[in-house]
Amino acid sequence: MSSTMSEKDKTADAEVSCTPEIPGAETPTCVSSPMNTCLVLSLSFTFVYTAYLAIQNLQSSLNQEENLGVSSLSVLYGTIIICGTMAPTLIRLIGAKNVMLTAWLIHAIYTACNFYPTWGTLIPASALMGAIAAPMWTAQGIYITSAGESYAKMFFSAIPTSEALHAVLSKFNGIFFMFYEMTQITGNLISSFVLSSGSYNSTNSNEPKVCGVHVCDTADTGSNTSSSSEVEEPEKDVVYILLGVFLACNIVGFLVTAFFLPKLKNPEKDSNVTGGCSEMFGCMKMVVDSRMVLLIPLFMGQAMAVGVLYGDYTRDYISCGIGIQWVGYIMTSYGVCTAVFAISINSLARHMGRLSLFIIAVLADVSTLVAMLIWSPAGNEYVAVYFLIPAVSGISEGIMQAQFNTLVAQVFSDNMTPAFATYHTSKATSFTLTFVLSTFVCLRYRLFISIGLYGLGLVGYLITEFRLKRRATYTDKHGQTEVKKQSDIVDNTTKHNSGLQ
Repeated sequence: MSSTMSEKDKTADAEVSCTPEIPGAETPTCVSSPMNTCLVLSLSFTFVYTAYLAIQNLQSSLNQEENLGVSSLSVLYGTIIICGTMAPTLIRLIGAKNVMLTAWLIHAIYTACNFYPTWGTLIPASALMGAIAAPMWTAQGIYITSAGESYAKMFFSAIPTSEALHAVLSKFNGIFFMFYEMTQITGNLISSFVLSSGSYNSTNSNEPKVCGVHVCDTADTGSNTSSSSEVEEPEKDVVYILLGVFLACNIVGFLVTAFFLPKLKNPEKDSNVTGGCSEMFGCMKMVVDSRMVLLIPLFMGQAMAVGVLYGDYTRDYISCGIGIQWVGYIMTSYGVCTAVFAISINSLARHMGRLSLFIIAVLADVSTLVAMLIWSPAGNEYVAVYFLIPAVSGISEGIMQAQFNTLVAQVFSDNMTPAFATYHTSKATSFTLTFVLSTFVCLRYRLFISIGLYGLGLVGYLITEFRLKRRATYTDKHGQTEVKKQSDIVDNTTKHNSGLQ
């Protein structure tokens, strides 16, 4: 349907789009302004994740003593696995917006604990971060998907076709992840600007550095040169200034969400335990759903590649090779490429199709993993060389972040909440394995594991696309079946969140 509809038609469709996509949404605050909802949510993530992602990139380099930094990341993502299935229940109990506000408060606590990082402060804060992560990302997926469906109904038809819905979801997810990946730019620039003002005292300065894939933190390797060379650390005052800026970002993100994000109606007080148990079992069943089983290796392979970039590349390549003050500048290239591809993903998806995009993304990420296998920095290379791996990885991330959400929304249109929860839990599992394995498995072998997961994941994804195409062909042959099917998708999109009220 043409987007140049009459004002009467637009008004009618707007009224349809304001029918709460998430049960319990109040009419004045539902997704009647879907683009505004998308932008407000994106802006709040920009402020909060400017702080979080920059801290995550520096965690393995700043808190090297007793491997506290990497251990805290392991606890964070490990807690996501444990609490991931509780996401639908928490959203039902306190509402999607309150989940977001709780998440931002915990992010502020986590940032504050980095002022005094010990096992008694950073580990509990990391556990809280992990506990709220899956509900937060599930709420984000619900907000963006509901806003996208409302937008599609407003400008296409009351029952948009699957092609129209895919285009709109790609657009909205592209906008969100463009903002989200911009945080890699803002956070890393802030960290490098601040850290560059400090002076550094290198430990083990008389010992030769071992950088790159030859770094091995295994306790018993049988080699005197396999242990990791410690990187130069900035002065404490400089770190405090940096953390102060990041804490301010957390507060601003909280305020943006509190005052501008559309509020969803509080759940009914008489909700029973059976509903919560049903939602938990729904998430557990989703793990063994054949559709999800096909996609989980791809989710995990991509997450492991990103985990290696955050934890190993920043420490064993950048910090070890040319210094911690370069981490922010170099990781900015990752943010720039991701943001560019995230915002252009709608146009790319329309002209190239999702299949081509995923193949490009997988090849890009695998090429970075292979490059890390064969390159061991010596510190005397051109600095520009260090930018290449994050930049290529950013291309893959920009494509996959938006397309993963779109793929989950379409494949699991009948059961989206547990699908989103399982998607994020599988990624958290992979992050956890990456950081835990880093304490006793050499980087070389973890790179091989990530490449292997990508191979399995690509096969599973190709099967999934074949099934989607076969289903679309079947509905096209049966005329009105497509209309009925899209009606069912819209109904089930509401049904999948029935536990929220």
